Amino acid sequence: MMKKVVCLAFAAYLFTFPIHSEATTLGNSFSFKCMVITNGIEHEWEFSSPNEYEFEKGNTVEKGSAAKQKVSALFQHLNVTELAQVDELVEKMGTYGYKDVERFEMKWMDSNGRLYTWVWNEEDK
Repeated sequence: MMKKVVCLAFAAYLFTFPIHSEATTLGNSFSFKCMVITNGIEHEWEFSSPNEYEFEKGNTVEKGSAAKQKVSALFQHLNVTELAQVDELVEKMGTYGYKDVERFEMKWMDSNGRLYTWVWNEEDK
């Protein structure tokens, strides 16, 4: 009988105070910047809230909707969270078409203003 009361009380608590889990998106982030160097060429994806997007490859810079699409796609592919591990991020860059990474840097500021930074060099292998 006591187990039923405890279970019912716990269930009532869960319904009273629902747990909110929000997916990490650029829309609920303050900023995102990812830089990777492969074959001596630097690639950079950048987002600043509310709506600034930029993609750079070498000396070429794109802004606007084309850059937004590229930045959003990379952010989603990397599945950015505060728990991300740098080795996994570098591996995901490889599956995104950026193999033989020489250097990787990523900075992300979440919706609470917390800044996360990941840095990896080829020598870190």
